[in-house]
Amino acid sequence: MIPHPTRTLLAFLAAALAFSLAPAQAQEREQNWYQVELLVVAHTNPAAQRAEQWEPLPRLAYPEAYRFLLDPQRLRANLEHTPDASHSEVDANGKQLLHLRRIPSPAALDDAAPPPTTAEASGGALDGVSDDLGAVTEVPEAPDKARLPTPFLTLPAQAREFRGKAAYMERNGPYRVLFHEVWWQPVGGARSALPIVLDQSGDQQSYPALQGTVRLHRSRFLHVATQLWLNTSGDYLPGTWRMPPPPLGPVSQERVPAALLPEADAGVLSAVTGYDPAWDAAPGLLEEATATAAPVYPYRHAVLLQQQRRMRSNEVHYIDHPLMGVVIKLTPLDTEALHAAAYDREVLELIQGPQTPAAAVADPAGA
Repeated sequence: MIPHPTRTLLAFLAAALAFSLAPAQAQEREQNWYQVELLVVAHTNPAAQRAEQWEPLPRLAYPEAYRFLLDPQRLRANLEHTPDASHSEVDANGKQLLHLRRIPSPAALDDAAPPPTTAEASGGALDGVSDDLGAVTEVPEAPDKARLPTPFLTLPAQAREFRGKAAYMERNGPYRVLFHEVWWQPVGGARSALPIVLDQSGDQQSYPALQGTVRLHRSRFLHVATQLWLNTSGDYLPGTWRMPPPPLGPVSQERVPAALLPEADAGVLSAVTGYDPAWDAAPGLLEEATATAAPVYPYRHAVLLQQQRRMRSNEVHYIDHPLMGVVIKLTPLDTEALHAAAYDREVLELIQGPQTPAAAVADPAGA
């Protein structure tokens, strides 16, 4: 059967297009990466609070979908302060997952086979291996593929371009630095852009001066949207009135319990989960538990900074407000800089989890 010329041409074009899409998609992933530096300051001049009449009950809320910045020191501290955690990893939205160790039952430990002797281990390892050295086939090493760095990981203070300016503003003007970080990230379209949570109020269960999110996206221009609020003493309010407490931020870490082993007995079950068989004979016991008290809101009021701003890369942009100021700059990153980046090497295991099963276990229960 003679192939149809049009179909043959279409098949050829489809194959050529598929061949060209792979490098094009890889190039797309490497494009639109930026270094983001964000500085938020508060005006400490008492007259600034009385400059306007503020909304008594501003709409303060965190979005349903969001992501977190990754602080290397906080990632390490969270793991160190969780002694029953075997390892850590970070999900797609920046939440740190602390995986807890599994505890085997005593029966499982008693039934475990003793470790092999040195002779047995060496003999077993050499079984089936040819004495002919020429028969040994070397396994080629995997090529070192170009790797994109970890996005949203905060960089050291030395990388902050505004560091000197921020210190000068605090020393010589009525300003107080509330937030100052720099990180790398891809900036995509509005539909895929998630707001970035700037505070740790959910983790600390307390109210900082600054709360809220910023959101970056890209179309023809770069765009930034702020949903930030400043908690204040409310000296500008009449009488003793105070607003209801605003919401706390989302929690950026989660303890992931290990699955119970099939051999686990009641004693181990109690050690792992705190379960007491007597609960089955005490109806209503769980219902009597009291909820943890909500943290006290030490402020009287909050003032919202909700703005959107169009930006250009390599330019410093300032969002002004009577009580706050936001300084932001996005610097484009090229492919060479992305592939040469090594700022995340020391914390990759905390972000990606152990790369070998043995490292992931770190407990006698096995993988």
